[in-house]
Amino acid sequence: MGSTLKADLHLHTREGEAFIAYGARELIDRAAEHGFDVLSITNHDTLTFDRELADYARERGILLIPGVEATVEGKHVLIYNLHVPPERIRSFADLRRYRRPDWLVVAPHPFYPGSICLGRRLLREIDLFDAIEFSHFYTRAIDFNRAAVRLARDTGRPLVGSSDAHLPGQLSTTYSLIEAQRTVASVLSAVRAGRVQVVTRPLTVREWAAITTRLGLAAVRESARQALARWSPGRTVSRRMLWKGQARSIAGS
Repeated sequence: MGSTLKADLHLHTREGEAFIAYGARELIDRAAEHGFDVLSITNHDTLTFDRELADYARERGILLIPGVEATVEGKHVLIYNLHVPPERIRSFADLRRYRRPDWLVVAPHPFYPGSICLGRRLLREIDLFDAIEFSHFYTRAIDFNRAAVRLARDTGRPLVGSSDAHLPGQLSTTYSLIEAQRTVASVLSAVRAGRVQVVTRPLTVREWAAITTRLGLAAVRESARQALARWSPGRTVSRRMLWKGQARSIAGS
């Protein structure tokens, strides 16, 4: 028999996006204070996971699951326990080719407005997905989760509650309770089997507006930073040197 584990399987940190105020270890510390048992750091197209970080989490009572929010044909897809580099999964055909039974594939915020959301493409590729996300980003009046709830019901897919946190205040607004043992295999198997419960509350209008404003300003700053980097020869050289260093590091690992 397992136990009831408090989990958030959709989180972001500074390792993936420079504007985020906290790194992976800071997030783990904060999650431990909130009583979480299971986390997955799912940075965009970046796997933020290694044995040292997993040990750090375990010392604080948290199981860390390797995961990534991959960009697949321009759409976001959450993949857990993957055995290939995220950059290999750029199309749904790639996902079909590499996907293994021990993976978990989840559709994040599928019917929210935005080109990165799966939308109707999820209907065409539903066989690839084990579960559908119930996102924290909603109010009583504005809730794009409703279509996700209907699709989960109609297709027999479980819902997974997640915060998609980019800001400290987003943690614990929506999460999952999973009936499982404290291992990666058991947690992912429990989600696939539907032994998961969403715990959530709608954001107040003030919370919703504050998150929207802060993320919007961060996006503007990041776009400006990238524009400056493109126009700066020195930065261009530095970026090329960084890429070469990363390539050597990967080749030697």
